[in-house]
Amino acid sequence: GEKTRTSEGVIPGAILLTSSSTFVAAKELPTNKDSQLVFYCASEKCGASKQAARKAIEAGYTNVAVMPAGISGWKKAGQPTSKPNS
Repeated sequence: GEKTRTSEGVIPGAILLTSSSTFVAAKELPTNKDSQLVFYCASEKCGASKQAARKAIEAGYTNVAVMPAGISGWKKAGQPTSKPNS
C-alpha cells in the first residue's frame, strides 16, 4: 500500500500496478511477453505479488518471478531503495 511505499521506499525502477487483483496485463505490463517481470509486496505476509504473477503467466508472460521477502527482505539484504513515483 501507499503507507508501506512511503515508509519503506520501492525497488529502483519498480512499476506500481493498479492492483494485484484488477490489473490488466495488456495495459500495464510490457508488450514483450519475454520481458523479465519480478513481483513483490511488503513482506512474506502478503500474497498480492503471487496473485499478480499468476495473472501475468495466465496472460502469456514467460519470464515471471516473485520476490517472496518483498521490500522488507530487499532492505534487510542491504539493497537500495528509492522514493515512490507520485
